[in-house]
Amino acid sequence: MTAVMVSPALKAQKQELSLQDRVTYNMKVLIAIRQTSQKDLAQAMGIAAPTLSQKFSGRTRWNMDDIEKASDFLDVKPEALVAGHGFEPWDLWVSQRSQGSNPCPGAPSG
Repeated sequence: MTAVMVSPALKAQKQELSLQDRVTYNMKVLIAIRQTSQKDLAQAMGIAAPTLSQKFSGRTRWNMDDIEKASDFLDVKPEALVAGHGFEPWDLWVSQRSQGSNPCPGAPSG
């Protein structure tokens, strides 16, 4: 039996995420790419880790201040966190690596 892998981008497009879900999804991807944690993100945003957890679980909503602070910490424009089509966070990684920088600390370059 052959396993078929579906990219996260394809899954997201098929599910037609809400804006809140799209922000959460993009943040999770960028946290993984940056090899950081939700705890570090919460600290950078000036909020408690449980408060950030509520945002990731959908119990409380993201606001513009959250998006701006998170985008500063994740080193992307705020639009990158709310974008749906035409932007995938890992595209940033590919474009930065092709320009000679390595956006993932500890990852091999080249």
